[in-house]
Amino acid sequence: MVSHCFPAEFMWHKMNPEMKKIMVVLGLALLVSIIMISNTNIVFSQSPAKGSTTHGVKIQTPSQGNEISIGNDNLTIAGKSVDDESSDCQVLVIVNDIKPYQKAASNGLHGANDYSKWEFTLSPDYTKLKEGSNKITAKLDCKDELDVLKYDTIIFTATMTNPSGGNNLNSQPTEDISGTEQNRAVDVHNAEEKFNQTQELVNETTSYDNSSALQQPNMTTSISGSTLNAQNIYGDKKMILSPDVAYLVILIPNEGHESVNQPKNQLPLINQPYVPQNVMIYKSTGILWLNADVGHRHKISLNDSNSKIFESGIFGYNTTSKPLTLNKTGAYQYWESHVSKDVPDFVMKGAITVTSQMSTDNTASQNGKYIVGTYMVPAKFIDKYRSGFEDNGFNIDSTFTYKDLRGGQKGTGSEQTLFVWDTHNLSLEEVISALEELTPTLPYN
Repeated sequence: MVSHCFPAEFMWHKMNPEMKKIMVVLGLALLVSIIMISNTNIVFSQSPAKGSTTHGVKIQTPSQGNEISIGNDNLTIAGKSVDDESSDCQVLVIVNDIKPYQKAASNGLHGANDYSKWEFTLSPDYTKLKEGSNKITAKLDCKDELDVLKYDTIIFTATMTNPSGGNNLNSQPTEDISGTEQNRAVDVHNAEEKFNQTQELVNETTSYDNSSALQQPNMTTSISGSTLNAQNIYGDKKMILSPDVAYLVILIPNEGHESVNQPKNQLPLINQPYVPQNVMIYKSTGILWLNADVGHRHKISLNDSNSKIFESGIFGYNTTSKPLTLNKTGAYQYWESHVSKDVPDFVMKGAITVTSQMSTDNTASQNGKYIVGTYMVPAKFIDKYRSGFEDNGFNIDSTFTYKDLRGGQKGTGSEQTLFVWDTHNLSLEEVISALEELTPTLPYN
C-alpha cells in the first residue's frame, strides 16, 4: 500500500520541538478567542431587550408637590413628549382618575400634530380641583408602538383661599375634641402603636439593596386617610387604610414562597412574602389574598393573641381566598409554613391590626366603597399592565420600580414594578374576575 503525505503533515514533522510548542500555544489561544467571541454573540442574541426607562411624556406644569388655589378653575396643565412631526402621537390627560381621558392641545413648532409640547386647560365642564391631594396623569397615545414610558403622574395640593388671598383653612374655629371623640382618638393612637409593635414581631431580617431602587416621585392617594404609596409599601412593608376601603386584596407575589436564606438565583423577587406584609384596617373591612405565585398553592392561617381563629383552605395559583372580615379590634398574625422544600423551617408571615371606627354610625360595611390592592409586574411591561388595569376600570394610585432580589429571570429583566390600584366602580366579583384574566399573562415562570 502506498502512503501519501499531505503538506501540513510534512511541515509538522520537519519542525523542531520548540517551534511545535509555539504553534500549539498559538492554536489554543486562537481557539479560546473564537469560543469567547461565539459565546458573547450567543449571550447578546439571547438576552431579552431591556425595557425602556425613557419618559415618552412628562408633565412640567404644575410640578410634583405644588400647592395651588382650589379656586383656580382654569388651571393650565402643560408638558412635553417625544412626539414630533414624523410620529403620529397625541397626549391625553386625566385628573383625579375621572374618566374619560381628555385630549390635550398640541403646542409644538410644527403645527397641530406636533405634541413635542402640549397643554390642557382644566375647566369646570370636565372636573374641578378638590381640597387636599389631587392627581394628574398624562398618557402618550401613538399609532405606532414606541419604546418609551407612556405615562407620567404628579401629585399636588389644592388649598381653599379667601378673597384676600390667605388660606382660610386655618380661619375655622378649632373644634374641641372631648368625651367619646377623645376616646376614639386615643383608640386610633393605641392601634397605631400596636400596629408598629405587631409589625416588628413578624418582619423577617431581609437583606436587599433598597438604595438601588429606581427613585420615583412619592404619590399619595385620593382615598382620604389611607397610605397607598408604592415606594413606602416597598420600604416599610405596611399599609394603613381608612374606613372608605371596603376590601383589601393582599398580593402573594411570584416566588413569594422563597426564603431569603438561599442562593441568589433562588431568592424572592420582592422583599416581603405578602404585599403589603403588614396592614392596619378598620372593623368590617374585608381582606382576601390573591395567589400570583406561579405553580404554587397557598393556605392562610390567622391567629389572634391566643389561638388560631381562621384558616382559608388551599387555593391555587391565579385564584383568591374567600374574604375574611375581622370585627374585633386587636392585633392578628397570619402565616404559612412548609412552603419551601429547600428551607423547610421558612414561614411566610404577616400582620393585621384592626382598629375601631371613627364614629359610631359610620362603618366600613355601610360606607366603604373602595377596593384596594397591590400588584407586581416586570418593569419593562409596566405600561402594558397599567393600560390593562385601567381598561378594566381600575385606577393606578402609585408605582415604584426596584431591582429585584434575585437579579432577574429570563424574559422579565432584573427590575420589577410594584403598583397600588383601587376601584370604586367595580364589585368584588368583577375585581376578582379582572385579576384572574390579567395574572396568567404575566411572563413569570
